[in-house]
Amino acid sequence: MGRISRAGLKLRQRGLSIVEIMIALLLGTLLTFGVVQIFTSNSQTFRLTDADARAQEAGRTAVDILSRALRNAGYFGCFPFNGIHNNLDTTDSDYLAALHDIRSEGIYAHSSVRPAAALANTDFFLVSGARSNGTSIAVTAETTNAASIPLSTQGGLARGDIVMVSDCSHGDIIEISNLQGSGGSITLVADTSDGTPGNDFTGNSPAGCSAAGSCLSARYGTDARVMPVYNETYYIASSGGNTGLYLRDSTGAAAELVSGIVNMRVRYGRGTAETGVQNWVEAASVSDWSEVIAAQVSLLVQAGSDNLLPEAQQYCFPGWQNCDGATVAFTTAPDRRLYRVYTFTASLRNRI
Repeated sequence: MGRISRAGLKLRQRGLSIVEIMIALLLGTLLTFGVVQIFTSNSQTFRLTDADARAQEAGRTAVDILSRALRNAGYFGCFPFNGIHNNLDTTDSDYLAALHDIRSEGIYAHSSVRPAAALANTDFFLVSGARSNGTSIAVTAETTNAASIPLSTQGGLARGDIVMVSDCSHGDIIEISNLQGSGGSITLVADTSDGTPGNDFTGNSPAGCSAAGSCLSARYGTDARVMPVYNETYYIASSGGNTGLYLRDSTGAAAELVSGIVNMRVRYGRGTAETGVQNWVEAASVSDWSEVIAAQVSLLVQAGSDNLLPEAQQYCFPGWQNCDGATVAFTTAPDRRLYRVYTFTASLRNRI
């Protein structure tokens, strides 16, 4: 047998064989496939966890905002037992019932005040009341006409604000035409000049009125207080492809409060403080809103991208339904995003 030189041996040992290369490639492919699988799984878990967290945040925030609004609905300070007289000019072109018809019942959801931007097949509700800005604004002398109401302080009030004067016996809603004076000598003027929408005192002639048609519905003394009033409407709308919970305030301005709320359903509990809720009805079935003492709200929250879940999710909405898949069917989502349903009940504290 011939001898193999060192040079020949070194030459034969250089590089890998085809079989060795194929094995290495196979092992590398399997390893890469495993790493990709782990990354994909972790990425999907992260996306699902993030979507769930966003849905919980949106749902809890919306529930907190709406429950506060409902609980405070109908608060007018010391509510006048003779009722509230709204002096705003309903014939003015700027008068809008949804903004200026301050409801003494506190809550209202008639179709006549539904925001034009509200999405079809979603509910809305309007709440009215008065809120203090932290300053007690007192009437400092007996009033004889609406053009001269002396106040203890301006208290953040401004021309054009809509306020209520109340002494716990009577209440008058007016628009401020002007504020005169400074320091501790402030005079609130509420005349019939054109405003947004201005005032109409026709028919007001209480005892001591200096001129019929220029007075409030009652004469107020130093026990009366002045508080700003509001109408706020909560509804579902869409802007720029994003759907959320919106608020329209007393000025008519609208703003998105919580993104990701894609539907809202509301039903109302009718009853009395003595009997509690007797039955739950939809807004269309409420003929007397003074009978409403509670509201139940169900929110549908959407989160994540369209390919988040392997298949379309099924959910029970509104949440007060008893979905069993037979008598009451589950709803199948229109996409593969994550959906959550949040349902809560709030009593109107100022009605009970």
